[in-house]
Amino acid sequence: MYIVDDSSLLRKELVLTNPWDKWNCVVVGQAGDGETALKEIPDIMPDIVITDIKMASLTGLQLIEALKEKGVGSEFIVISAYGEFEYAQNAIKLQVQNYILKPINDEEMEMTIKKTIKNIESKRSLERKEAYGTKLASNNIDLMEDFDVKNLNAFLRKAIEYVTDNYKLNISLKDVAGELHISESYLGKLFKTEINTTFVEFLTQVRIRKALELLKDKLIPIYQVAEEVGYSDYRYFSLVFKKITGVNPKEFQKRS
Repeated sequence: MYIVDDSSLLRKELVLTNPWDKWNCVVVGQAGDGETALKEIPDIMPDIVITDIKMASLTGLQLIEALKEKGVGSEFIVISAYGEFEYAQNAIKLQVQNYILKPINDEEMEMTIKKTIKNIESKRSLERKEAYGTKLASNNIDLMEDFDVKNLNAFLRKAIEYVTDNYKLNISLKDVAGELHISESYLGKLFKTEINTTFVEFLTQVRIRKALELLKDKLIPIYQVAEEVGYSDYRYFSLVFKKITGVNPKEFQKRS
């Protein structure tokens, strides 16, 4: 918690009269002007910043905008006098949805702090899920490379090479076996016994691995990625992608 207000009396009141321990909060800093806060907050990175809106030189809204430009991800609570309500409306444009009107009511302060803490916890929960999803996707793709091609049966090596070169096409186990002039059942057995997967599973993994590379480009449409890796139906592609990686293509693309 970091408090910014040009009134030393109000700052003291905020620090001393609120049950921060009860709310699992700690006041880590305070400033009497926006310039000082702008210098200190990026180093401290508090979860919550409480700031008065109307201050000399640098207003609370200007402070918030400047901090956001610096990449500060704090939750902001603004304090506004009744005559400054238009400032609070402008605060909404900065995605500051928590503001308190003066004189500060204890119950309103508690409700606002609890709401803000809940927002922080929700964001962190989402970040953990996203991090897990990305890790899961990475781990699943790593599993596709846990065999040494050089040690495989010669026919299987050729089959893997064929799939790697032709994954965009509508190929089947029968097609590849025909190219190699061996039986479909024999080739299927090679996939299962030597790399512990089926032909369809291997083809799918090759396609998804390529899709992961393409999705690093945040501008490429999902349907185009689907087509590039051999799927004519992007909805089906999305289902397959999520089944293997744990996240859908759009989510992966956003966080790549």
